[in-house]
Amino acid sequence: MHENNPESGMPEDATQATEEQRDMQEKLDHADDDPNAPARSQTYRDIPDEN
Repeated sequence: MHENNPESGMPEDATQATEEQRDMQEKLDHADDDPNAPARSQTYRDIPDEN
């Protein structure tokens, strides 16, 4: 079995997130934090349906 190589960024267990994946998830989790962002309060119900 391969050991965890900290230089490669690959976790030993494939179910564990790498540092890069944790950083990206942190950014995605806080993408809506800007109260002045355009269309921040807009939902899918506010967008006209194109038929």
